[in-house]
Order: sequence, then structure tokens, then C-alpha cells
Amino acid sequence: MEGFYAVYYTGQTGFGHAVLVMREGKIVGADVTGGVYDGTYTIEANNSVTVDIVLTVPPGTTLVTGQTLTTQHSQNIKANVVETFANGQTVPLQTPMGPVNAIFKKLRDLA
Repeated sequence: MEGFYAVYYTGQTGFGHAVLVMREGKIVGADVTGGVYDGTYTIEANNSVTVDIVLTVPPGTTLVTGQTLTTQHSQNIKANVVETFANGQTVPLQTPMGPVNAIFKKLRDLA
């Protein structure tokens, strides 16, 4: 589970990509718009993964869900995904600003 992940995501009006690091139950990352990701993950007894991330974006960012933000904005994104979430399949996510589809790819393990 621990490692570097690429995330490719689309929303109602756009697309983007980010890089995440998952290590010891923590998630940190960034995207090309200056957004930063900070959160946690927990591997559940049924081998699903519960994710709780705060995405913070700078003023002037247009989200893939269509909103252009005039001030810094943070939103909490929670999801429960299958253990094989990084297998190239689309993972639907519900964010506070609207639905997003994401594809996760594990880039490498941590050394």
C-alpha cells in the first residue's frame, strides 16, 4: 500500500492530475494547480481502504467540478475504496463540490 501514486481525474468541466505519497497511514500530495493534499488512510478488516483527505487550493483555481474560486479553499474528501484501487479502473468520488472520477496508478514503492 505504501508508495508514490499518480492520480488522473476528471469532473464535469475539466481534468487534472496529482501525485500522492501514502505512508504509515498518512497521505500527502500536490497537483499542477498548486493544490495540496493532506490526509489519512486506514486498511479495514475487509481489505477495503478508508481515505480522508483535505484538498486545499489557492485563489484563482478552477476546479474540475466547474467552480472558479476567488479565495483559498479547502474541502474534505472521504471515500472507501477497494484494496486494488490503483489497478487502472475508474474510481468514482463524491466531493463537496461535485462528483469526480479518478484513476490511480502506483508509481513505485517507498525505499
